Amino acid sequence: MITFYKDRIDALNKELKALERKFFVFYFLRLVSFIGFVGFAIWMATTGAVWQGVASGLMLMGFLWIVKVDLRWVKHQRLLKSRLVVNQDELKFFEFDFSGFDGGEEFVKINPHLAGDFDIFGDNSLYQYMSRSVLHSGRTKLANYLSFQELSPDIIKERQEAIRELSEHPAYLESFQALGRLSKETGEEEGHLQLWLQSTIRTLVPGWLLWLYTCLVVAWIILVGFSVLPAGSLLILLVLATGIMFGKKKTVDTVHNNLGRSAQNFGVYEKLIQLVEDQPFQSPRLVQLQSQFLKDGKRASLSVRELYGLLEKFDYRYNMVVGFLFNLLFLFDLQMVRLLGKWKERHRLEIISWLEALSELDAIHGLARFAMNNREQVSYPEVSEKGFVFEAIQMGHPLIPADTRVCNDVSFTGQPKVMVVTGANMAGKSTFLRTLAVNLLLAMNGAPVVARFFRFSPVHIMSSINIRDSLSHKASYFYSELLRIREIIDYVKACPQTLVVLDEILRGTNTKDKQAGSLGLLEKLMAMKATVVIATHDLTIGELDKKHPEIVINHCFEVELEGDQLVFDYQLKRG
Repeated sequence: MITFYKDRIDALNKELKALERKFFVFYFLRLVSFIGFVGFAIWMATTGAVWQGVASGLMLMGFLWIVKVDLRWVKHQRLLKSRLVVNQDELKFFEFDFSGFDGGEEFVKINPHLAGDFDIFGDNSLYQYMSRSVLHSGRTKLANYLSFQELSPDIIKERQEAIRELSEHPAYLESFQALGRLSKETGEEEGHLQLWLQSTIRTLVPGWLLWLYTCLVVAWIILVGFSVLPAGSLLILLVLATGIMFGKKKTVDTVHNNLGRSAQNFGVYEKLIQLVEDQPFQSPRLVQLQSQFLKDGKRASLSVRELYGLLEKFDYRYNMVVGFLFNLLFLFDLQMVRLLGKWKERHRLEIISWLEALSELDAIHGLARFAMNNREQVSYPEVSEKGFVFEAIQMGHPLIPADTRVCNDVSFTGQPKVMVVTGANMAGKSTFLRTLAVNLLLAMNGAPVVARFFRFSPVHIMSSINIRDSLSHKASYFYSELLRIREIIDYVKACPQTLVVLDEILRGTNTKDKQAGSLGLLEKLMAMKATVVIATHDLTIGELDKKHPEIVINHCFEVELEGDQLVFDYQLKRG
């Protein structure tokens, strides 16, 4: 894949250079045509020759055509540069250099314990590595996917098929990301759109009355032109238009502000939807999402293009001169509110589903990129629907580069079950817990995992790893731990199909109480039929296998001393 991205970068650079040469030629032609237009016009003015007027007109037409083509090429150049950045970014991901990308820190609050325990958000996080979202709604949806567990095997399998299919369409992924990067979203657009859709503002003035006003204005101006009416009478029109617009200004401003300066964004949405409409999708979930844009033979992109055009025109009001003239002649703002109201009546229910489908696609594109870029190191998990199953062969952490990643085999089934992992500091216990949980999160999102083989049962995940004290809430470390343990117990009571991941619990108290508390908690969780993975230094906890041989299994990470150096192999061993 590295070669693929480098080839795309080379091809795009060549295309950009060829376009720059065209710009140079057209710059020269534009200059010549403009000079010719002015020159022939002056020549005609001095001689009165008809052919010089014709030549001037042809030069003007040529100049306008060149300007039109030039503007089209400028848009194409902008898209090519966006494509170039997409491919350059992917090469950075191969080097695990994604520090400059969005870490999604604002999403930590969705599920703070899970996010903090398994580095879901922030610098060098799973979200930062996975996200390719170009829409704010897509970023939010991906954050929710990674923060909560999908338990339906059918939905997981559908996503698997969708992600697998998308990973085979690099041209589509590149186009979607490149087009989306042209958007100027601030994150407020969807809220403004919702306000507008939910508003009860209807046509402020009947359409026939608006057209009657326009006809009156045109007739009045004609009569003034033929001196039937005095020129000063136009002030009556000015006062009339100003009075009408001033009376409706607050309502018009509300409509415009709710939509925001979003014309350009809807132009991008239109292109993204059209791209999706044109794809030959095969997997059921992708076909279902695509069908939301193609109902009764009507393409959503055409409707969004219509809205985009209306919003572009509505923004004319930002130009004081144009806005004044248009309102004087046509009551322009009221015309636009009326047309937008008609569009809303036709598509009020549809547009939310369009944007919802677009955001889901935007969210899973990152998972598809992950699958495509790591196809030699990942596999698609098998989903088990019978009891609890977790089996992995050569499982590794996706955020550790392949050349330094140490992979391990692990297997535990049934409920209750307790997997105890012991070992020295820095031997790999905490990394193993994160590896297990992160791959399980990916699996429940339909994504491939870093393993040669992976079979799992969908479960809730509760954890206690990165507990912090809180001065602002006057909570000590130990008290914070107790609160978290209480949350875990209550959650397991309500949802028995839960995997509990613990790392050195009760560190905030003395060794004797820590040991007694840890053993008591594990006994409690076993009685509740929970599945637990716990990392600890305390070998006494490992002795639970003598009391519960069918439930407790022991694993460890060993360390060797070579000379005066500690040597870690990070290999998980039984016992």
